[in-house]
Order: sequence, then C-alpha cells, then structure tokens
Amino acid sequence: MRAVRRLLLVTAAALLWVAPAQAFTKQTGTRTMSDGVPIAYDLYEPDGSAPAGGWPGVIVMHGLGGSKDDMATVADAFVSHGYAVLAYTDRGHGTSGGVAGLAGPDDMATEQAMFTFFAGLPEVSDTQIGAWGISYGGGQAWNGMVAGIPYKAAEVVETWTDLYSALLPQDIAKSGIVLGFAKAIEARSPLIASIEGDAIHSTNIAALKVFADSRSSFPKLSSISTPVYMFQGRVDYAFDVGQALNGYTRIKGPKHLYVGQFGHAPSTFPGADVSYVLSQGVAWYDHWLKNAPNGIDKAPPVTIAAATGSKRTSYAGLPKTKVITVGFRGTTTQRTGPKFQQPLETFGVSLLKVQVQSVKNYPRLVATVLAGNRVISHGGIVPKRGLNTIRLANYVQYLPKGTKLSVAFGESSKNDVAYLGFGSAGTITLGAAVLSLQVLTKPVTK
Repeated sequence: MRAVRRLLLVTAAALLWVAPAQAFTKQTGTRTMSDGVPIAYDLYEPDGSAPAGGWPGVIVMHGLGGSKDDMATVADAFVSHGYAVLAYTDRGHGTSGGVAGLAGPDDMATEQAMFTFFAGLPEVSDTQIGAWGISYGGGQAWNGMVAGIPYKAAEVVETWTDLYSALLPQDIAKSGIVLGFAKAIEARSPLIASIEGDAIHSTNIAALKVFADSRSSFPKLSSISTPVYMFQGRVDYAFDVGQALNGYTRIKGPKHLYVGQFGHAPSTFPGADVSYVLSQGVAWYDHWLKNAPNGIDKAPPVTIAAATGSKRTSYAGLPKTKVITVGFRGTTTQRTGPKFQQPLETFGVSLLKVQVQSVKNYPRLVATVLAGNRVISHGGIVPKRGLNTIRLANYVQYLPKGTKLSVAFGESSKNDVAYLGFGSAGTITLGAAVLSLQVLTKPVTK
C-alpha cells in the first residue's frame, strides 16, 4: 500500500516525454475538515488563462505511510499537459492531522471534501475531474467511485478491490506484508495498532473480514460506470493481478488494464515501464476529461508487458489461458516436478492440491512454488486431513523452456517474507501434490 518515495527518483531520461508542454505554478495550503482536522495539500495549475469551463482536473492520492510530496512526479506529468492537479495528504499522514483509518469513513469523508473544494475553484472544471491513486490511494479512488464521488475518469495503480482476499487469502494472512503495512502507520492509527496482532496471526477472522469488507469496493464494482484504467504489477506480493481483474470483469464503464513491470515488493514503483504508464495516463485523461479523440478508447483494452525490455502484447479482452498439470511425487516438504518442454508464462489463479495424511496443532500450511531459487507463487490454508486445495497468488511469471518447478511446504513461505512463520510445535504428514498451473496460451516474454 505504501506509495514508495522512490517515486521521486524517476530519472529524467525516463520522463523525457513529459517535458513540460505548459508552465505551471504550485501552491501549498491546508483545508480544515468538518471535524477540525487539518489536511495539507498542493495545488498545481497551468500558467495562463483557464479555458471556458475551467481546467480539467486530477486528484492524486498517495500510498500508506506517504504524503502529497510523493505525488510530485505524477502531478508534474498531468499539470504540464494542461490539467489542474490537487495532491493532498490523508489523515494521519505527513503534516496532516487526525488519525489514519485505512480508507475508513473519516478518510472517505476527507476525499469527498477535497473533491468538493477542488471542483469549487473557479478556474477548475466542476465536471471534468479525474482520480489517480496508487496503492492505498488507489483503494480510496475505487471506494470513492462506489460512494458516488462524481469522478469523470479514474486511474488506479497497484491497488486492491477486495482487501480481505488480498491480504488474508483463504483466511491465512500474508503476515510479512501485513506487518510491513502496519508498522508504516500504527504510530498514527490506534485502529490499525489494535488489530495488528490478529491480522498478522490470522486470528479473530470474522472481525478482520468485517473490517476489510467495509474498506473494499468489490461488492459494488458493478455500479461503476466511470471510465477506469487499471495498472497492476506482474509480481506484487501485496496486490496481485486478481485485484485488478475484479474491477476489469465487473465495472460497467469503459476500461483498460495494463499489467506491467512494477508493484510492491519484490517489484518497485516506478518500474522500467514508468514512461509508458504515465503516457497512457495522460492519453486516458485527454480522451475522457478533454474530449480529445486520440483513439485510446478504441485501442485493445488489455496489455501485458514482457518480464523485461519494452515488448508488450495487447488483447481484445482478457487473454486466453490453458492449464498445465504438474505432479509432485513423494511425501517430503520439498519436491521437484518434471522439466517443461516449452516456454510458459503464468496468468490466472493456479491451484495446488495436496493430500494431508495427518495433522496435529499445525495452524497453517504454506506452499511456495519455485523455479530454482526464484519464487513463482505462494499460498496458504488452514490444513485439514484429506485433500486440500491451495489457491496460489496470481502473478505473471515467465518460465523458459527447460524449467523445473519445485514446491516447498511449511509454516512460512520459502525465499520470501510474504508468509512469516511463528514456530508452531505441531506436526503434519503430507501425501501427493498436483499443481494445475494456469498459463497464457502464448507467452508475452521471449
């Protein structure tokens, strides 16, 4: 969720395409919310006279533990192309007051108030306003749309639609990810501090689900008719591709999906394709906020970047996939499957079925699928005797011809910190395991 401060370290070379087409000014100020909480903001406006009806506008929202300052590069990209931009620091972050509620009611009231303030400026259009949010800010953008904030268009980057399934898939916390997020904000969020232990240890599941569901757009995605461009990372341990697919398959309005070379750990934002991401962002707003007929609405709506380089493959809809079955014989906690005779690229939810012959006081079973030492995916369950199905995270991973996958079982994930272990004294005996690996019919990486 954290909009990493590395956003400010984008090299000039990567951003040559956004060399200012229009000079602009930046004003810093504070707005006081109805409950007295001060919210810091930066207002960027193009120089010169506003067009009839006002400048089209973009509200940019930062990640967990971040601030408006993290959004400077994004704001510069839009204002230099003729947009007024409002970047604000949410409650419990940076120099703003209050406590952080993780997209709770007060945070959503702040988003609405800042939209109203921005739309009320005489030089800004009160109808042509878009939302741009990364991670935590992206979740707020989704939630703002389902709450009825009248964004004309939106762009969401490496974020969630269903917070519970993102961080506690199959009722097992991605404890390392949850811990990192909690530490980023707990000092200014009594609410997060109070649930941190339960969230990390996957206890009090019912209460955690209520908490997460109230902060998720998923149940109401079908009510959205706003044009939305979804940017999701190929490998993002916090929010996998499935979180964007929730939106892509459910919203009613125009939509684009780009799966790129960025994300939360083990990826970074910005990634190697940041120039493409920002150029697509400008083009999306040019069409929907400026009514500029640039053809982006007619372009293939789904694009997947190759693992490296600048190659991208576009599709008329979600790409076709197939399932490759991989058997893992034996009863050991780490096993290796056969060699692939062709290159493959994962896309979609793969399922790992494993027989549990006996289990005693073993609170969770985590499976990590690897290619050598590289983590391909992982997932966890509360194990029960008999056949167990583990849903693996939806990461897009390239597997060259000759790859042999292995699977490692344990209380924690192997070679990453997504699922931390807690030293249970329980025991488990495993039988055969079979992986149904969902892959693209044709890899995008070569």
